[in-house]
Amino acid sequence: METIYTIETGGMTAKLNKTEIDILHFIEGWLPTFTEWCVEEFGYKLHIHSDDVTAAVDMLILHGLLDHKQMNLDQRQYSNRMVSVPAVAATWMRENRETINSLHLMNDSDLFDDTEIATA
Repeated sequence: METIYTIETGGMTAKLNKTEIDILHFIEGWLPTFTEWCVEEFGYKLHIHSDDVTAAVDMLILHGLLDHKQMNLDQRQYSNRMVSVPAVAATWMRENRETINSLHLMNDSDLFDDTEIATA
């Protein structure tokens, strides 16, 4: 069963899974330098299967955290799909930077080894 995390700030509430949090963590680290992304790039950079990335991006679009970007002919030859970060979503990510980072670290199993004991 998948764990869902709820982040509420202002008028925006997002219910996010691990893949969505990983994508937001990656995007937030590059804002405001980059605001447009190729969906395939998330899979390459984050080592996530393309079907999972597509599903996560679709949910982030539904939450209003990403927008589908229209591509010109030059962009289409390099990518199938692009998204952008709307201004309100960039503000939301900045306001929730600490929460997103904490959830990302908590879920990143590569940071821990099998001999460590979890303490609740």
